[in-house]
Amino acid sequence: MSRLLRLVARATLSAIFISSGVDLIQNPVGRTKRAADALPGLPELPMIGQIHGATMLAAGASMAVGILPSLSAGVLAASLIPNTYVGHPFWKEEDPGARRLQQIQFLKNVGLFGGLIALILEQHGRGTR
Repeated sequence: MSRLLRLVARATLSAIFISSGVDLIQNPVGRTKRAADALPGLPELPMIGQIHGATMLAAGASMAVGILPSLSAGVLAASLIPNTYVGHPFWKEEDPGARRLQQIQFLKNVGLFGGLIALILEQHGRGTR
């Protein structure tokens, strides 16, 4: 794959993480509360959301520009697991329309997870880390 195509792939894949990270840093309260409700024992501290947002922002930005892309993709893939469980529990929705919207977002995250894993495999196949 050409260098330019790799850059475009990393940048487009990272865009949602950079955007979400900035938003979470600026507006942590709602999602922090939802996470604390869904994950018993997790304290409802906005700082937890801000740290998570900063992690997504840093990993997304470093992946986009090619700094430790496998590590960055691994961090983002790991963060998607709780994000998807907490943020898009379609199985809990009673309303069919709301259920479908949550299911679409859930599957979008599954697709992002697959893209991140593909990036990691591509990097390792090239002998880079």
